Amino acid sequence: MKQGTAELLLLTVIVSRSISYLLSKIGLHGVPPLELLAIRFFLTTILLLIIFHKRLPNITPALFKAAGLLGTLLFGCMACELISLTTVPSSTVAFLENTSVVWVLLLMAVINRHWPKKQVLLATGLLFTGIACLTLQDTALSLEPGEIICLTGALFYTVWICLTARLAREHDPLLLGILQMGFLATYSSIAMVLFEIPVLPTDTTTWSAIIALVFICSVFGFTFQPVAQKYTSAEKAGLFTALNPLIAAVLGAVFLDEMLTSVQFLGAVFIISGIVLVQLPDRFLYRLTAIKNHVPRFNKKRTTL
Repeated sequence: MKQGTAELLLLTVIVSRSISYLLSKIGLHGVPPLELLAIRFFLTTILLLIIFHKRLPNITPALFKAAGLLGTLLFGCMACELISLTTVPSSTVAFLENTSVVWVLLLMAVINRHWPKKQVLLATGLLFTGIACLTLQDTALSLEPGEIICLTGALFYTVWICLTARLAREHDPLLLGILQMGFLATYSSIAMVLFEIPVLPTDTTTWSAIIALVFICSVFGFTFQPVAQKYTSAEKAGLFTALNPLIAAVLGAVFLDEMLTSVQFLGAVFIISGIVLVQLPDRFLYRLTAIKNHVPRFNKKRTTL
């Protein structure tokens, strides 16, 4: 797979997952958060095993351990996200979780011992500003317990993105994605039994939200991200997550009749500009720099009579 194709797949995967905030909010009206995770990822795992059962003999102990590690990190992220959604506005959750745009950049800089290029730093600034404009409308961020839980989830997500970039190059990325769904289902089921009283959903609205989460956000979204990340960098995967609050805001305007303010429109412009900037090829930026450096400068000289 070419890098451009992989990045297009990664963008599509992230966009498909951006509706999870809306669907999770709907699902949480019918079931507790850990049970929602358990049902979602159990159904996802069963479906993936049926579709890709012929690849299962290729599982190795090393791949199994790698998937277990990724599944643990992703469970931490998802559990923190859903628990925080029960007490914190979804706009605040969207902002805090997507601070991973910055955390991934910093973590990879430490790991690689190399400071990111100016292009990436500028794109990160644009994306972070755009996320703030989109999500922090009339919201006081005071780091209450719910916010701290959500920020913890963002850190889990950051480490998951960075490790996925490395492990996807060492193992079959599709099997890695399938097995991590199995670990998520296992952890969620255990946590549900230990900390909640399971309540079987009875309304069609909750089941519709769960089914959409299974097919769109899990089977396609989480499973195929390792496939895409095998051919691109963790930094770009982190930057692309800025699309989550943008798509969530658009969906809210379309389906929930939420009005987008002028500040939110400005945030959308910042996010789109950041994504475009980070995708510009180096040769294009080099040409822009060369043109800028070769523009003649006219200095007015003082003449005396």
